[in-house]
Amino acid sequence: MKPFTHRHLSWLGASMLIAMTALGITSSMAQAADSAPALRTVSMLDANLRPAGVPSDYVVTPNGYFSASCVQQVQANERVHTDGSIERTDGTIRKPAACAMPHYAADGTRVEPNGTVTALTKAHKAPTINGWVMDSDYSSSVAIGRIVASWVVPSAPSKQSSQTDYYFPGMEQSEASAESILQPVLGWNAFSNFTQWSLASWNCCVSGTTYYSNPISVSAGDQITGDTKSTCGAWPSCATWAIISTDETTGKSTTLDTDPYAALSWVFGGVNEDYGVSACTQLPASGSIVYSSIQVYDINNNRIASPPWVNNYDVGTTKPQCSYNIASSAGTVTLSWKP
Repeated sequence: MKPFTHRHLSWLGASMLIAMTALGITSSMAQAADSAPALRTVSMLDANLRPAGVPSDYVVTPNGYFSASCVQQVQANERVHTDGSIERTDGTIRKPAACAMPHYAADGTRVEPNGTVTALTKAHKAPTINGWVMDSDYSSSVAIGRIVASWVVPSAPSKQSSQTDYYFPGMEQSEASAESILQPVLGWNAFSNFTQWSLASWNCCVSGTTYYSNPISVSAGDQITGDTKSTCGAWPSCATWAIISTDETTGKSTTLDTDPYAALSWVFGGVNEDYGVSACTQLPASGSIVYSSIQVYDINNNRIASPPWVNNYDVGTTKPQCSYNIASSAGTVTLSWKP
């Protein structure tokens, strides 16, 4: 999720849902080995890089900081419905209870369960990035039914400390009424039991709840694909969407089946989001990531030939400044930096 000060704010919902689930068995032995994920906690960030006021036991997600009890892992044989219930393929339904815990935007802004926003002191003890750094996006005049993109897992950061780096394409509702973001996410240090790159699919943040699929481990140099699509037509008559994150090199994949909660028209060709970054060397040493073969389709499966990407440097003047640059064309978005 973008920083609180950016354009979409409506994920600051009224309540969050409890999310502790039993671990499931994935569709292959390789995926099973990647189960039992544990999101990294704020306590794992360097003490001088933590946003003021965020509890140390909260977890770091691509959508800000959440109580672990309010993050929902969805298994490969489950689907998220509009009302927050989760249905297994055998028809069994579980409905998490409401959560009373607040959550926090990337900059540390506190959001109460009733949606009230409390502006905290946002000063840090050292210059640090917590949130979106740069992206290329556009708002469509028609509902979007799919975005698919490929990219290569970059090299590890030369300085490997407590930072978390995220990279993804994705979709949301309109800029004026964004309710959730569907995103296949590549993450460095995203999970405490992954000391390398991992890949997972996410949907956040209706009613303050964030959902994610079983993560899989990936390696630098692997070719990966993120495919976010409707599987049956237009919302609301069709509420069946899939966020498919695939490592084409190893053949492993992870999918989140979910309702998008509303029609989608805000499209992201490529995003870089970081937490706990205080030095350029905490970014991947390769210095760039290229989202290629980007294909965007409307809800009727007509391809949009030339998406009018708009490049945004969300980091602003926040330090560190790492010579950020965005280059975009119809089918490619390149994000680069000087590590």
